[in-house]
Amino acid sequence: MKKKVVVIGSGPGGAATAALLRKKGHAVTLIESQPFTGGRCASFSKGGFTYDFGVHMFSRGNSGPHGEVNRMLEGGLRWKTHEPAARVMGKVEFDFPLDIRSFLTQVKVAMKLNVKPSCYLGAFRLFRALLKGESIERHDGTTVETFVDSYTDDDRIHLFINCLCQLYFALSYKESSAGEFMWCFSRMFNEASFGYPFGASKAIPDSFLERFEQAGGILKINEKVTRIEIEKGEVRGVRTEKGFYPAEVVVSSAGALPTILLSGKEHFPETYTTSIEQKKGSNAYITLKYALDKKVVPYPTVFYMPNLPGRDVFQYIEDKTVPDDVYIFMPVPSNQDPSLAPPGTQLVIAGTAAPRFASAELCNAILDKIHQKVCDLFPDFSKAILWEIRSSRKETSDLTGLDNGSCIGLGQTPDQSGRFHLNSETPVAGLYLVGADAGSRGIGTELAVGSALNLVRRL
Repeated sequence: MKKKVVVIGSGPGGAATAALLRKKGHAVTLIESQPFTGGRCASFSKGGFTYDFGVHMFSRGNSGPHGEVNRMLEGGLRWKTHEPAARVMGKVEFDFPLDIRSFLTQVKVAMKLNVKPSCYLGAFRLFRALLKGESIERHDGTTVETFVDSYTDDDRIHLFINCLCQLYFALSYKESSAGEFMWCFSRMFNEASFGYPFGASKAIPDSFLERFEQAGGILKINEKVTRIEIEKGEVRGVRTEKGFYPAEVVVSSAGALPTILLSGKEHFPETYTTSIEQKKGSNAYITLKYALDKKVVPYPTVFYMPNLPGRDVFQYIEDKTVPDDVYIFMPVPSNQDPSLAPPGTQLVIAGTAAPRFASAELCNAILDKIHQKVCDLFPDFSKAILWEIRSSRKETSDLTGLDNGSCIGLGQTPDQSGRFHLNSETPVAGLYLVGADAGSRGIGTELAVGSALNLVRRL
């Protein structure tokens, strides 16, 4: 039976949901409050450069949910991968391989990480357990730190896994679910498809939306939703600043709590609203976007591990201070797709985690630390800067409507992952959640698109 559907939000999860439901023949209208599409996966242009809103690489590339949806829609999304995948810098320095499945490669990685020889066996057993990804549900309620501790106390391993956790979930390994980490790690490194889309991160939602509109879907942008209309426990449609859209099904990618507020708390059991209000978000992520007048960084991605104790590298987030040395994830999009920058120039994006609700002053102080570190790592960097753009916690809050600035959404903590993860179905008939808050596992935008796939199959 074909239905009238309204999807709220054009991020990867909303865009995938709208396109897939339209492909199945439903009458779908997608409503986006911003004057641009893509949500956290949006990209913008300045002076011939195309830069991302966030700091993105995609752990599963064409093998993950983005690629799966693209194939289902027969879209044109294309990917770039590199071997080696990244340059590790900081406490150690080496090229990190795209494929670490062989025992010999794992030995080389352990040696490059300067793992103590007495800890080699524990390190290999840890990597083997993560690659196999077995008993994931059993470890959902355990922190990653506890899981790593069961194999080794080597500080370099703890530092590497802790930094990788922050990259995956915008949470330290003291907060992250081991089951969720295993699920993501096993898929990332077994599929060996870590990469970046041609056309910048916006190419992902854009490719879905292109097929959506070609199939007759209706896209409304720069139109703010003011209310999700509910009557007698059933959804009736969506009201915006410009009109009313009747619907039998409403799918919201606005986030769990914003969806409740748009609908009215009175339509949900108190236990449901209270549980969502008490859920913890991911950390904020702050970024520096650089346009350079020449090519300075020779790597596709830089993964900088600070010269700090592995367990305490993110203590600054809890303390709401500036770190002594700062973890940095730094993709170089124009090294992936040269069309993103004018010939002979370079586009670099450097980001790190920041506390939830971080002030502008704190964000800028941490960004200053990033800038100094990048200039130290690459001596020609500062002289090559044409322009830079800073994005703090506030920019994410302005985009998402969440004051905490969480860059992903609800945190993938032991009490919010696996069987504790929020369901896409709400207590209101016909109202569903999609995106990073509900319905799937994964990393960032892959989590959001995975939830779209799961929801569409369910519907």
